[in-house]
Amino acid sequence: MTLECDSDDYRLILFDNEDWSSHFDCHVYSHKQGAWSLRKNHFFAGSRNLKVDMPVICNGSIHFISDCYSYLTEDGTYFRHYIMSYEITNSDDEDESVETKFLRVPKEARRGSHDDSCHMNIFKWGRIRLRKRVFTVWILTNYESSSWRRIMKVRVKGMGLVEQNPVIKGFTILNGDLVFATKKKILFVHEKLVLKVCVLIFN
Repeated sequence: MTLECDSDDYRLILFDNEDWSSHFDCHVYSHKQGAWSLRKNHFFAGSRNLKVDMPVICNGSIHFISDCYSYLTEDGTYFRHYIMSYEITNSDDEDESVETKFLRVPKEARRGSHDDSCHMNIFKWGRIRLRKRVFTVWILTNYESSSWRRIMKVRVKGMGLVEQNPVIKGFTILNGDLVFATKKKILFVHEKLVLKVCVLIFN
């Protein structure tokens, strides 16, 4: 379940799946209308499990990133990480045209994405990857072509940490800053960025 707020209403978004398929019913509760509604078109999750605990709502759509564990064959469409986008609308007329959009992650981000040291999340700040103690951030520039632009790459070692081989326990975006925690410290990396779907990767 996800909460979406705007200037005059808030909505609860619930995806429901009773038969373990990749297609989910989408229920939306509008505080303004005081009622639940069921979307006519299903949300399609693809062949992988999605990280439903970190949805991103941007430009009227909800986005989820997949996991990337090696349980699929390499020749499949869904072998690498991907993002699924589903438009959240209010109008019954618009509801007919709502469909799930498949977004590829940046090509550079796909390399090494099956490595156990690779952690990839999405935020309303961009897409962020963490791999080999390096944070990399891309922002989505074009939905139709799944075009991304890398805007930041920072090595944890280059931050002057006293800890030897620091273990990153977690990372997120908070008020436009990249925030991450080691076993001993919480650190901030400040970047002034626009609110777009982004990917953050740490390896």
